[in-house]
Amino acid sequence: MPLIITFVTFIENKIMNVKLLNNLPIEDLTEENDYLGIIVKGDLIKLFLESNKDQFSDIKMFALYGEWGSGKSTLMKYLQKELRPNFNTFFFDTWEFETDNNLSLSLLELLISESTTPGEDVAGELIKVAEKLLKGFTKSIRISLPGLSIDGKALTEELESEKEKTFAQLRKEFKTEFQRWEDKVVAQNKREYNVVFIDDLDRCEPENVLNLLSALKLFFTYGKRTVFFCGIDKKAVNEAVKTKYGEVVKANEYLEKIFDLSFSMPAIFHFDRLVGFYFSDIAIGEKNVNGIWSEQIEDFFKKMNFFNPRRVKKVLNKYKILLNFCAKLESEGYRMPNIYFSSQKEGCFFETIVCLYFVILREFYPEIDKNLFRFDLKKDNYVKAINNTGIIKAIDKSTHINQISGYLDRNYSNRELKSIQFLNQDQDFTLICFAPMEVKQVTYYSISNVQKLTDIIPKSNTIDYLFHRYLVKNFTILSDSNSLSNFSLLDLKEMISRIS
Repeated sequence: MPLIITFVTFIENKIMNVKLLNNLPIEDLTEENDYLGIIVKGDLIKLFLESNKDQFSDIKMFALYGEWGSGKSTLMKYLQKELRPNFNTFFFDTWEFETDNNLSLSLLELLISESTTPGEDVAGELIKVAEKLLKGFTKSIRISLPGLSIDGKALTEELESEKEKTFAQLRKEFKTEFQRWEDKVVAQNKREYNVVFIDDLDRCEPENVLNLLSALKLFFTYGKRTVFFCGIDKKAVNEAVKTKYGEVVKANEYLEKIFDLSFSMPAIFHFDRLVGFYFSDIAIGEKNVNGIWSEQIEDFFKKMNFFNPRRVKKVLNKYKILLNFCAKLESEGYRMPNIYFSSQKEGCFFETIVCLYFVILREFYPEIDKNLFRFDLKKDNYVKAINNTGIIKAIDKSTHINQISGYLDRNYSNRELKSIQFLNQDQDFTLICFAPMEVKQVTYYSISNVQKLTDIIPKSNTIDYLFHRYLVKNFTILSDSNSLSNFSLLDLKEMISRIS
């Protein structure tokens, strides 16, 4: 029975218990699992907040900048825990309320629900005035280069049922009621200031991002004892600003108007701690690979320019799932790839990084994954590139085209790895399976010759180019390996697709 059919049949009838690292914020940070440098950064921010409480009447909006998946949630959760003894803390996950009509009103309801008893007068009055004030808010907000403001006339026109109150009156009432709420919370908890953490803005619709941030700046900062700490992905805000204002207002200008002070996620990424959760620190048992497993896998990710902590964790989790499937399959007598399982069963380094690469493509580069072994497309692209390559004389171009065509006409993606004899050109054909699809310049000897690697120029530094470059520069992990399995590259790729 074919491998893939038996594999699919097997996983459909087995339930696996797999220990994985989830993508939720790490609640119990220790030095061992703090692979982002959260504790050091968090302690510095905590010290700043605790030492500057006397300035909270003027400085109320704080930003924590970091791209998606960089650990902003973990840092803010850590801060919330550390600040609780001295502050009243609240955590607003915007993603949970994304479907609400008005995120700023949802935030207010959360603050009230977590700090007052249902039916309390202060809660009812604040909600009542907020509902009126925030009605039509999205249509009235405007940003000009001098500053951020509200079109009071536009907002008042939305309040048709509240003709007896102007925008200015509602704003004054909101200020009064919000400060009453603050006084209630302070008196109840015996802590003088409130810190509100706002998370997952980078997962919200652009319009909702701007509406919430603008409402915070224009209304919620009327308070005297409440500061807001927002996790911000500048790319998401940039997209939101472009959607609403085009190029008139730039994201940096908008953020400068919103936030009084900003922090950035630590630049440190302790790759070794994250990778060490999956790979041991023992030496790789192959003569052609120097170093220990965790260090070499870390180096592989870096060479792929694959740094986002959340994405790395997702890839390693998928690899862990693959290991558990393979362990079960092996116990049933099925043939297995020779990939790293543990310090007791190391596996082949080449097959291991190929599996990690296939997971990366499957999860984050679907177009490259789909066309990876489309040698017909690659051949057309390379012939065009050779014709446009200035470093090849016109008289020699046909030779290069014929040689490239010979490479790409022989599909080694379906050949058992252990059967390849690396004393001839088989290594070249294996490497060309991973050659990048889109190139501007190429020669036939640039595909597998490390000395001529600079002769291949991609249209951009895509992941397939980086992986091919990695293999050519480290060709001995393939050419000198004596532990390759009877799997083919296509078998490995298909197996990854079945667990995704």
